[in-house]
Amino acid sequence: MKRLVGALLALTLAGGAAPALAQNAPPGARPPGPGGPPQQAGGTIRGTIVDAATGRAVSSAQVAVWSAADSALVTGAVVRADGAFRVEGLRPGRYYLRVSSLGYETATTGVLAVAPGAAAPVDAGTVRLAQGAVQLDALDVSTERATVAMAPDRNTYTTRDLPSAAGGTATDVLRNVPSIEVDGDGKVSLRGNQNVAVQINGRPAPMQGEQLAGFLQQLPASMVERVEVIPNPSAKYDPEGMAGIVNLVLKQNTDLGWSGGTQLGMGTGEKYNASGNLGYQRGPLTLFFNYGFNADKRETTGFNDRENLPFGGAPRSFFEQDILGAFDAVSHSLNSTADLKVGRQNTLSGSLLLSRRDFEAQTRNFYRRLDADGALFGRFDQRGTNEHADATVDAALAFKRVLEPQRHELSAELRLNRSDNTLLNDFEELQLALDGGATAIPPSLTLRELDALATQWTLQADYTRPLGGRSKLETGYKGTLRGLDNDVAVDTFAYDPDGWVRDLGQTNAFEYDEKVHAGYAVLHHGIGRVDLQAGLRLEQTDREFYLANNDSTYPTDYLSAFPSALAAWNVSDTRQVKASYSRRIQRPDSRLLNPFPFFEDRQNQIRGNPLLEPEYTDAFELGFQQSMPWGSLQLSPFYRHTTGAIRRVKTVENDLSTVTFKNLDQSDSYGADMTGSWRLGQSLNGFASVNAFRMVSEGGSADGDLSADAFGWSARVSANWKVTPRLDVQAMHMYRAPMDVEAGRISGFQMTNLSVRQKLMGERASVSLRVMDPFNRMGFGFRTFDDTHEQVSERKFGARAAYITFSYNFGRPPRIQPRPQQQPEPQPGGDIGIN
Repeated sequence: MKRLVGALLALTLAGGAAPALAQNAPPGARPPGPGGPPQQAGGTIRGTIVDAATGRAVSSAQVAVWSAADSALVTGAVVRADGAFRVEGLRPGRYYLRVSSLGYETATTGVLAVAPGAAAPVDAGTVRLAQGAVQLDALDVSTERATVAMAPDRNTYTTRDLPSAAGGTATDVLRNVPSIEVDGDGKVSLRGNQNVAVQINGRPAPMQGEQLAGFLQQLPASMVERVEVIPNPSAKYDPEGMAGIVNLVLKQNTDLGWSGGTQLGMGTGEKYNASGNLGYQRGPLTLFFNYGFNADKRETTGFNDRENLPFGGAPRSFFEQDILGAFDAVSHSLNSTADLKVGRQNTLSGSLLLSRRDFEAQTRNFYRRLDADGALFGRFDQRGTNEHADATVDAALAFKRVLEPQRHELSAELRLNRSDNTLLNDFEELQLALDGGATAIPPSLTLRELDALATQWTLQADYTRPLGGRSKLETGYKGTLRGLDNDVAVDTFAYDPDGWVRDLGQTNAFEYDEKVHAGYAVLHHGIGRVDLQAGLRLEQTDREFYLANNDSTYPTDYLSAFPSALAAWNVSDTRQVKASYSRRIQRPDSRLLNPFPFFEDRQNQIRGNPLLEPEYTDAFELGFQQSMPWGSLQLSPFYRHTTGAIRRVKTVENDLSTVTFKNLDQSDSYGADMTGSWRLGQSLNGFASVNAFRMVSEGGSADGDLSADAFGWSARVSANWKVTPRLDVQAMHMYRAPMDVEAGRISGFQMTNLSVRQKLMGERASVSLRVMDPFNRMGFGFRTFDDTHEQVSERKFGARAAYITFSYNFGRPPRIQPRPQQQPEPQPGGDIGIN
């Protein structure tokens, strides 16, 4: 019991306090040594941290410097490999130290006095840490916890203090994270690229595409503990996702005893949300449950204006479409985990994630047809009903043996994901008189039913062992079996004789099976303030796509190699320079492969390409991170070379617009991310980020019209103002500039969030008011063109709304227990934290 409490405390301090301490570390702090830089002005405290029982250095310890005058946190440092620490740049005064580490009691020193003009460092001596429990009442560091922690391979963003996400969903959380963009359809992109691998608790998300967007829009923000952005992952991770990995870590474990909370909210336009969590930990058993409910109604508007060019003998004509829509979405989600400690080193775990989403949409499209002279010759009214339901079950059993945290571990996991997706589309098209009046022509009726069942089994084993000093080796295997059964039935109504007739041109059934076997090895080595990493992952993929209608099979198999490398130089405790490389892949899914058409309406269809091949990307990135007392700066230039890039292709024939997919020869993109944070005293902090890049793609000799040379950029700014200790105000705005793409151009996109939160009953309750898109600017437009057409389109999502949310916590709030195998290796200079 004592060791368990101590581990929980140390995990919380290491994951929360360390970044905050590093953020306050004086800039330029370096270890002493020959040839080192001159001493920074101000006083210095030094010392050594050792294990009280063995006398060995505790290199993972965190040192916090507190003012003896007012008990305020001043600065801090992370201990070096030999157990020594040095804190420089202190003003004259009286201080005391608090030292913490995983599995140890927190130690507090006596008062240390820094005299004015003192040249010699103040020696804190040897601080001995004893293993065992500490009083949980001392675990009050949340107000000093960093919002962002920067490590060599990732940035971690905590979400606890984001009032703009209060009462919202995981999508709202992601919209507050620098470099991440979420469009109106809920699709996630990183640095302008939608080829992102989204993970939940360090594992691939249990769904993809539109299902994933819907899942994120139903997952309550209160379930998300932090977001990890990994732009250039090592060979240990799945290589899918050209732009990198976005990992959402959900709240899982709690302090001792019972704890929980509830959140209730409502928004304008009949929007409601509720969530609750309950945690229990006693002895070796830990249980956690979280339930979320979300109901959302919105209205959408838009238009399509298309000019059909004279091509292949077809005359010039015009098509104008006005789009009106309304949707009603209701979702439920349940996340539960259970951990059982078996002895001191072994843990058995189980998790279960259930989600259910029901979506109903009503559409009304008015469209007009005009001849080459612009004279109206056809007017139509199209009405549609879309009823969509999907249910997902994701279950996992896991075993973990920890001999030395993050250095000598063995873990294994068996996971099953099953998703059932049903869709019913009902279309009715009325031909109107040219003046808009009714006609005697009977309506055209179409009924489309889809039933899809997706199943995925995953078996994964990982082993990490030390090789001496600061070297370690990570190895592992992962096997994935994916299967999808998809049946689509389309009927049209015939008036002579009356009755529904099966449309064999659209009705189809297919089976999709994919097997991926992967093995990897990653070697880590540290030399002084330099950390090196090299890895290789091999994957064998066997895929078969079978069409039942024409008894066609499209089998393929291929072996892929994914090397990775990382070099990080911790120039000081607050400055880091790094370089990294990784190879990535995007495999075409069944939606991109299915050659049978999916009709959005009678004028627009999507048709897959069963001959698509995967695209490969070589990603190179440099990084510079600097932390200062008032904030931090991060600059990341990058370059990506992609072969076989998958792109959307749009053509028009006989007034029917068709979107399909092709592989380009290659695509190159290069640019830079810059993110800066600031902290003005204790009341005002925020961040600003800018991403700029150039993308050059070559379609090849057969697809020259798909080549493009474009420049894009986006910017985001977020500010938090603590008006009083219990009143917070936050504002966030993002803008993405217009950008050329292959055979088209995307318009600019912008979004604003404003929020205010008042804490009540101490820290146990709060009420929040959030206004999303107050200026009603959330929408996008696009222009496409080729030899057959030129089209201009626009969509508005009806996102503007005001939400009010009340939350209440009882017991102790849930605290995350990090998955050690997913965390970056601790660096000698420590993570660079900003707040």
